[in-house]
Amino acid sequence: MNLFDFFLALSPIFFVLIGILIFNRSGSFVSVVGWLFAVLVATYYFKTPLNVVLGATLTGVVKAFGISLAVIFTMFLIFLMNETGALKQIIEYVKGIARNKEEQTLFIGMGFGSLSTALGMVTPAMFPPIFLLLGFTPIAAIGVSVLCYAPMTSFSLFTIPLTLPGKVAMAFGIKPEGITDINNFIWDYTLKVTILLPVISVMFAFLMLKVVSGKEAAKKHWTAALIAGLVLSGSALVISIFRILPVEIIGIVSGLITMLAVYIIYRKNNNKEIVTKSFFNKKVFKSCMPFILLIIISLIVNIPFIKMKLENILGQTEVVRIIADKTEDLNIFGNVWFWIMVVSIFSIFMLKPTTTQLNNIFKLWMKRIWGPFLAYSLFFAVAFIMAWSAMEVVDGRLVQSRYFGQYNMDIIIGSTLADIFGSAYPFTAPFLGLFGAFVGGSETASNVLFAKIQWEATHATVGSNIFMWIYAAHAVGGGIASAITPSKITNAAATIGVGGKEEAQFIKAVLVPALIMCAITGAMLMAIIYL
Repeated sequence: MNLFDFFLALSPIFFVLIGILIFNRSGSFVSVVGWLFAVLVATYYFKTPLNVVLGATLTGVVKAFGISLAVIFTMFLIFLMNETGALKQIIEYVKGIARNKEEQTLFIGMGFGSLSTALGMVTPAMFPPIFLLLGFTPIAAIGVSVLCYAPMTSFSLFTIPLTLPGKVAMAFGIKPEGITDINNFIWDYTLKVTILLPVISVMFAFLMLKVVSGKEAAKKHWTAALIAGLVLSGSALVISIFRILPVEIIGIVSGLITMLAVYIIYRKNNNKEIVTKSFFNKKVFKSCMPFILLIIISLIVNIPFIKMKLENILGQTEVVRIIADKTEDLNIFGNVWFWIMVVSIFSIFMLKPTTTQLNNIFKLWMKRIWGPFLAYSLFFAVAFIMAWSAMEVVDGRLVQSRYFGQYNMDIIIGSTLADIFGSAYPFTAPFLGLFGAFVGGSETASNVLFAKIQWEATHATVGSNIFMWIYAAHAVGGGIASAITPSKITNAAATIGVGGKEEAQFIKAVLVPALIMCAITGAMLMAIIYL
């Protein structure tokens, strides 16, 4: 065990934390600093040729397209709806349903946020202007928009964070005991994640209330927060146990049920209030058409046989070679960002902005998209630099060099944690998930890049039969990381035109709670395994 190597392997993340928490720099700025330092340490200490480092960077940027481009076009859609007054119409309607900030936080944040996340919408890009128009402070608007992505991150983008890593893990030769095929792997993975979620979901509900209105709000609305968190995670757990619906729509169903639960809770508590607004409002319906269209298209294009056809339309023409034998399939028609772009274009004709409004939209859009795009791209790049450290190109193939076992940054981190914690290693699993998602910008990247590390460390400490529990806790930790991931926070801040100061204030407010949630997840995992 070499602690110097361990801390040096972690150094890119330390630079990111220091830049945000101490120097109040934006996520886009620290992503550049973190990437530059990752390039330096990988090249000059961790035995990685520069061409591999640059190839890893380009791979990270391309891999990030699924998120970075979705963010860019979501921002355009939100700016369009804001400039044309569509958002204002929706906000007025929401105020008639959810009357105070706490109810709005749970109704939109816990309920609609989880539904939107499951459909592939990027809430850090979509929600901040909505909460700002509802009267929330910039910090609260950023907070709820980012936090609402976290409780059900594992079920985002039609459950890509679970299905894609499952396929990759089996491709790596990871075959846990009792798992015979990819379908069994995904369902077992999903079940174990949902078993760990209830406590964490409830904690996120309370954390949202605290960020919006302080501790007193959390105390006053504790019943609603408790029920919202339990309904969200409990419904996902029931579906996972009985497999009564496809994995891909668990987040959608749980989000809808949570919205209904919150509505009923507050109507019961305020039964003396008379709702004078009709349920259907023609103007609001027109304003919501971009969201409605996006939901319909998302559901259609994610039907398995349709999705497969869309992914194969362009064939090899959309496969790009990055370095050596490493290629990336852009999968344009099968990616959610493409359909957000399509909806954005259609929405121009539906909402009919004036020439002046359209010019204002494009000016604002071009001004604010670069920070989030850079942050997502470079955090993904750092993740791949770490994963490919101590690799080299031989005969046109990217392979492990003779230094790989000793100098690969991910292996150093995983093995050091295994040496330090031994049989208590399961406790660290969610923290490694948190770390991976923080650096890589998404739970999916964390689950994919750390699958092999978790497998090897689990085998060396507590036995590979425990792997699925370890991997599930890793996923939950990656979801928790969504609350503090700089790329998501930068995205939310850019949408409403604020910067490093607000980003730093929010991270400082949620960093300790996020670490506590990881510790609780680790403790639950230890109890499940050993008791």
